Amino acid sequence: MRTKSNKELWWITRVLSGLIIAFSLFMFIGETFFGEKPGEPMSNNAILQLSIGGIGLIGLGLAWKWELTGGIIALVAFIVLAIINPITLQFPLLYIYPVIAILFIVLWAKSRETT
Repeated sequence: MRTKSNKELWWITRVLSGLIIAFSLFMFIGETFFGEKPGEPMSNNAILQLSIGGIGLIGLGLAWKWELTGGIIALVAFIVLAIINPITLQFPLLYIYPVIAILFIVLWAKSRETT
C-alpha cells in the first residue's frame, strides 16, 4: 500500500528515470548517426564505457518494476563507469544517474516499511 509520500517518490523516480532514458537514447542516436565522424570505429575503451552506461540505463528501466534490483544495477554501473573513467565525475549533471538509483532503493525500503 502506498502512502502519499511514497506515491510522490514513486512518481518522481519514474519521471526522472524516464527522462534520463529518453535523453540518453536521443543522444546515442544523434552521436551515432549524425556525429562528427559517423561510422568511424570506436575504441575498446569507448565500447566498454558505452556498454556499462547501457547496463545502467537498463537498470533504471528495470527499477520501474523491481526497485531494489534495478536501483542496485544502475548504481553499480555508475560506480564501475567512474572507476574506468574518472573524468565522468567532473560532470555534475551525470550525478543524476546514481541519485535516481538511490531514490529507487529508498523507495523500495520505504515500501517495505509500510507493508
